Amino acid sequence: MKTHARFVRQGLEVSEISDHEWRVSDTRVAAIGAPPVVGFILQLDAMYEVTQIGRPGRRTYFRSFDAALAELHG
Repeated sequence: MKTHARFVRQGLEVSEISDHEWRVSDTRVAAIGAPPVVGFILQLDAMYEVTQIGRPGRRTYFRSFDAALAELHG
């Protein structure tokens, strides 16, 4: 069974769901009782698709993982 990676970058906790999907949480808001998950990143070939919680149906695309993560940093 594969263990999925978890790391902190740009002040966000990133949890690997699969080799091309990540769940992004803001642990700072969890401390005040807000839902910590801020979005998801999906790698599609050479692009990264960002889905933000609270913005249904909106997808944004980036050429790097760090740029995608910065979109969720808000």
